[in-house]
Amino acid sequence: MRTLRVLSLGAGVQSTTLALMHHERTVDPFDHIIFADTGWEPQAVYDHLEDLRGMMGITVVSAGDVRSFAPTWRGDGQTRFASMPLWFRGENGRMNLLRRQCTREYKIEPIEKYIRREIMGLTPRQWWPKDVMLEVSLGISTDEMNRVAQDSRKKWKVNVFPLLDLAMSRDDCVEYLSERGYAPVRSACIGCPYRSNNEWEQIKLVPEEWDSAIEFDEAVREVLPDASTFLHRSGVPLRDVDLSGENNSSLLHECSGVCAN
Repeated sequence: MRTLRVLSLGAGVQSTTLALMHHERTVDPFDHIIFADTGWEPQAVYDHLEDLRGMMGITVVSAGDVRSFAPTWRGDGQTRFASMPLWFRGENGRMNLLRRQCTREYKIEPIEKYIRREIMGLTPRQWWPKDVMLEVSLGISTDEMNRVAQDSRKKWKVNVFPLLDLAMSRDDCVEYLSERGYAPVRSACIGCPYRSNNEWEQIKLVPEEWDSAIEFDEAVREVLPDASTFLHRSGVPLRDVDLSGENNSSLLHECSGVCAN
């Protein structure tokens, strides 16, 4: 059986480490490196991505702009709500999250679609060949074992974690990159609801990105029919949030090793 080796590049700390190891041939090289663009990454991520593309072959795919979602009517009384995990206040007064679908719809699926159609030449309904195993490498380090999910739910695909095999933590990756002059930012959408206050402060340092997040936050207020939705976990409009307060526990690690690595 042949193995097709693909690196899912988030352009953050861990996946950048794997990309550079590929470039330096300190790991078995990948057949393809693919970055799924949500259309709403910080400019620092795009700049870093272009630096990497100047060194090695990286394919950029996209399912469109993650901000373009809206409730989509599918039938009588059925709606498809926002794929982003927006915050809303439940009947018990506590803040809850909508189900997260954005990682799959804007990261995992466009990469799989590209592999099936462009690399393997398969039609939409064509079976994956039995003699090829797709191996997708994810940038998950030893301090993030809770993100490990080898079961891809597809017989022809397996997720692998080279940094675990190398016993590398996120700090090890930071040191590795620093020695080579790199300091990539954490890769995640500008308005990701999983951000801590400290991470929102970083977005605020870039006025156009902060304005973009505020504009989007105001646009999603009525996604649910019976509760207001927000980007910030406090349930307060982003422009009014006191970022010096609590809520400094980042949830960006929830993005399955695809977004924030």
